[in-house]
Amino acid sequence: MPRPLHTALRAAATARAALAVTAALLALVGLARFTPLPDEATVVAWPALAAAFLLDTALYNEAGVAVGDAGFWTLAVVGCYVEAVVVVAVARGVRRRVGSDR
Repeated sequence: MPRPLHTALRAAATARAALAVTAALLALVGLARFTPLPDEATVVAWPALAAAFLLDTALYNEAGVAVGDAGFWTLAVVGCYVEAVVVVAVARGVRRRVGSDR
């Protein structure tokens, strides 16, 4: 029987794998920000960056709060963590359904 979604997300949010995926995403975004990496190298972090852009725009348009450059990258870090939690939860769900021994 599959676990409820909230239980799977809670388990993924506290998993070491989520921290590893977050670190990998942040390293990729940081390298892309401070080095001349091509934009295609950051394709895996685009959902987190899109969420940060959406939140930044919504905060400015709806509340009049301008978060600035540092605030945008803070939102991007939060987005990377949320993306990592979802990736780990989906990977665990697929592994459970497929029946992998790992």
